[in-house]
Amino acid sequence: MNEEQLTELVVITGAVSLIVGFILLLLMVTLFFGKTVEVERRIATPGKQLDEIRSIWGNGPIGRWMRVMHVYAFVVFRHIPRIGPRIESRMGDESEPLPRSLKLWVIVPFTVYAILMFLFFFSGWYLGAFSN
Repeated sequence: MNEEQLTELVVITGAVSLIVGFILLLLMVTLFFGKTVEVERRIATPGKQLDEIRSIWGNGPIGRWMRVMHVYAFVVFRHIPRIGPRIESRMGDESEPLPRSLKLWVIVPFTVYAILMFLFFFSGWYLGAFSN
């Protein structure tokens, strides 16, 4: 593979990752948001951070995105050794175990979105978009 082909591949990868990532973002704050609300309802105990975030950010597009990110952070980061229990105690409680399928509705779309955005910015870096 020569330099021209590699550059063309990186351009296509960057464009596709941006488009698919944006579509996924829209899906997370519209169609998939019901599952996020269900997870949030089960883990956001009164007086904890997730409960406050729900009331502060509300239900607009940016508020929904913030709520998705915080629920994702709770579900994923609470399994980190040593700091995970502190994160969980500050953000909320999983008093009843959540079904794996419900957790996956939060974890999979956001993780794919994060990977796509990494690919987009990496392709921009490779093409020299960030150099002076």
